[in-house]
Order: sequence, then C-alpha cells, then structure tokens
Amino acid sequence: MPSLLSKSGIHFGATASSKMEAVALCGAALQSIGAASKEYADAMWVREQIASSYLGNAVAMPHGTDESRKFVHFGQIVFLRFAQPFIWDDEEVRICIGIAAQGDEHVDIIGNLADALLDEEKFHTLLTTDDSDQVLAILNPTHEE
Repeated sequence: MPSLLSKSGIHFGATASSKMEAVALCGAALQSIGAASKEYADAMWVREQIASSYLGNAVAMPHGTDESRKFVHFGQIVFLRFAQPFIWDDEEVRICIGIAAQGDEHVDIIGNLADALLDEEKFHTLLTTDDSDQVLAILNPTHEE
C-alpha cells in the first residue's frame, strides 16, 4: 500500500496570511501531487466555512466535504509548515495537514498527529525540522516510498 504522506507532500516555509490562503495552499498541494481535483480543493474551503478544522496547538487539518470525496483520486495527506504563524479563528497556526481521503485511510496518520501534539519533543521536531524524513517518521512511521 502506498504511503498516505510522501516527501513531495511535505512543505516547509509556506506563507499564508489567512485561513482561506492556507486552505487554498493545502488544496493546491493535493492537486499538484495528483491526489485530488480542483473541485475537491474548492470543497475544502466550503467545509471550512461549515466547521473550523483548527485542532489546537497551532495546527489545523483542512479537508473536503463528504460529498467532495468523489473528486479524490487517491488518499493522500500534505504537511505544510508556515514560515510565520498567522491567525485562524483567533488562534495562531504554524502547521496545516491537508487531507484528501476516499474513506478512512487517513485515520492512522491522524492518530500519529494526535500523539505528536501531546509529545513535546515530537511536536518541537514538527515545528523546527527541515528534514522531511523526520516528519515522515513522526506522522507515518511505517511509510514505504
């Protein structure tokens, strides 16, 4: 089974000044690796207006609506870390995990992210590393590329 997170989906030093820009960047990253169409990327913003994808601890996890899953070509996750934090629903965000999923294939990575948010050392690594292998090791420890 291919990895749901690959080096091509990891981006350091992204820039956004709003959650709208950040969601658009996640959608564009998913499109650029072929995981989803523009319709899915657009649905990510629709979903964000229904309910915030801000998780806490400077992390947001934008994704599309259930109806937009038909525009997902294959399940994939992208990791974007921003050079400067920006405000998302009155909170600072430094990391966005964009999700394109056809089913529940992304659940393991969400669990790994939750663990990393609770582990000070792992979370510090996600905030500071420029090594995509370290991000893969934390979020998708059993990945195979």
